[in-house]
Amino acid sequence: MTTLAQVHATPGVAAYMAEVEAGLALAVTVEPGLAREVAGEALAAGGKRLRPLLCFLTARRNPPVAAGVAVEMVHMATLVHDDLVDGARLRRGLPAAWSVYGADAAKAAGDYLYACAFKVLADTGDARAVSTLADAALCLARGEAKQRLQTHDPSTTVDAYLERCSLKTGKLIEAACLLGSGGDVELGRYGAALGLAFQIADDILDCAGETHETGKIPGTDLREGTPTMPLLFAAREDEAVRLALAGGPLDGALLRVAATGAIERSREAALDYAARARSHLGAHPHREELEALTYAVVDRAG
Repeated sequence: MTTLAQVHATPGVAAYMAEVEAGLALAVTVEPGLAREVAGEALAAGGKRLRPLLCFLTARRNPPVAAGVAVEMVHMATLVHDDLVDGARLRRGLPAAWSVYGADAAKAAGDYLYACAFKVLADTGDARAVSTLADAALCLARGEAKQRLQTHDPSTTVDAYLERCSLKTGKLIEAACLLGSGGDVELGRYGAALGLAFQIADDILDCAGETHETGKIPGTDLREGTPTMPLLFAAREDEAVRLALAGGPLDGALLRVAATGAIERSREAALDYAARARSHLGAHPHREELEALTYAVVDRAG
């Protein structure tokens, strides 16, 4: 059993996640039409459900189901939009929404998921929770804009990359922890660091993973010109990688990334952020599971 599977086996998680799944299915039925159909299929494709899991684990009592539903719907909205913007045809080994239904339907479905997420949270009457998720959504938009600016730019600094990752990934994972804990600042910081560890590990998988494990075609970041930590480290050492990241020939460039030692250096950084996440954990009923997640997000196949 993997570490993530062990965390999912925590007493109470299965029942909570079942409520979240039911909530997700119900939330997208608000309005009929193609957007609902596409959004429903995106949710049905499943996933790690890391963000709702964090809502459960960070709660001391009565984990908020609505928060788990809302944060997962925002995450799914970003994936639908990201696949469209990046031209990615696969998501978890299945055809991306835009490649089946077209660009307009995918845009509408992503927007629909965002709207449903905020409706679910607004219906609870918890203004602070809505504000937390709204702040994360704004950061997601800023992060996407930064990624557009950094595309095909091998001179992007690692700090600029980390800032983008914090906005695009860290903020929503931080929000999940804040929503679950009722605003615990230290658990929010745990989530922010965990998000960076997760994203760096994800970017390593894009360079070194296999399609059957990750559900994505390796080398997507290099082909799209998205500067990630392993690609930036490699571009400093290898001119062919630098040219490929800038939009030049791709032949053999992905193999050269591994030869520079960039993947090992990036893994060290991911482990460092995982350790930082653990440093924010105090006494908590699920401290052991929250610690285990910091290892699981780095040591994963997909």
